Amino acid sequence: MDYVPPKKKVAALILKKKDIPKLVRQLTQVLTVYGPVANQSQFKFDTITDGSQLRLDYDTTILPPKKFFIPPTEDMVTFSQSPTLTIHDTLAQSDIESLWNGKRFLVFGVHSCDLAAIKFHDLILTQIYPDPYRTRRREEGIIIGLNCLLPCEDSFCKSAGTLHTTDSADLMLTELDNTYYVDVLTETGRKVVEFCKILFSPASTEQTKLVKKTLTQRNQTFPDPLDSFEEIPSQFDASYEAEMWNRLGRRCFGCGACTMVCPTCFCFDVSDRVELNLKEGARVRKWDSCQLVDFALVAGGHNFRPTIPSRVRFRIYHKFWIEPEQINQIGCVGCGRCTRACPADIDMIELLSDIQKGGN
Repeated sequence: MDYVPPKKKVAALILKKKDIPKLVRQLTQVLTVYGPVANQSQFKFDTITDGSQLRLDYDTTILPPKKFFIPPTEDMVTFSQSPTLTIHDTLAQSDIESLWNGKRFLVFGVHSCDLAAIKFHDLILTQIYPDPYRTRRREEGIIIGLNCLLPCEDSFCKSAGTLHTTDSADLMLTELDNTYYVDVLTETGRKVVEFCKILFSPASTEQTKLVKKTLTQRNQTFPDPLDSFEEIPSQFDASYEAEMWNRLGRRCFGCGACTMVCPTCFCFDVSDRVELNLKEGARVRKWDSCQLVDFALVAGGHNFRPTIPSRVRFRIYHKFWIEPEQINQIGCVGCGRCTRACPADIDMIELLSDIQKGGN
């Protein structure tokens, strides 16, 4: 998806932390706002109605913001018979001409790794597998990004090259003591600032220098556990028949948790739902996983990947070999969610390190 740059250059701005609730209050008057909130000892993206709910100090979320652009469950077509059959395609609801038409939404505080995942979907779900439903939601969405200043557990975003990503964001925030430094990246971002302009002030030269210094120093504090990450696709031939896949298969439960929390996975299943009155229903799509036993099951009972080792290998190959061939981008952003979610403690860093060693 192409993004229109600001018509005129917008100088960097400053937003005071104490004004975040005011900003949210203004935005919720015209937009649905989502952002990171506390969820017991973890964090999740949820609806924000009060700025005090926002936890911009979060490390990572259980599910990525992907869920706002590719919902876990989505009605594609609905139908009813009253008395004649009426079929309604949900795409007909698309109307994004105005920024403030009540149909747009904003996701607040998206980290760089998740921004890279959104950009990945912008490419693969328009160029390779065109998805009009996701495209519509992407056009409706506004994104405020947030630079991470501290690494989160199990992440390897620096190795994956996503630490400094600002792609997909309309505004990008960087924390500075009691303020946030705000980069305006798109025309949509400029309109958001204009709508709430009383809360923003121009950044000083000293603040701009401080941001550059902060982001440079950040680069030294983030781990880089996978040298030559970009060379991994070329190392797969040597590991295709490696014993490592059988080892992983003996550990893996085939539960699909890794794919459900992954910000780049996009597989889905489609089914029809008919209400008990037999007069209403919908064609529904929902998230699916290549790690589930019936994912590759076809008519006649044949299963292309009947074993857990074959499914584990397929997932990794698809991310690190097939997708780079398609769009020249690896299908992993180094967020570490799959490692944290795995009940078998399969570590993505260890897995990729084994591939770099030939799979032995």
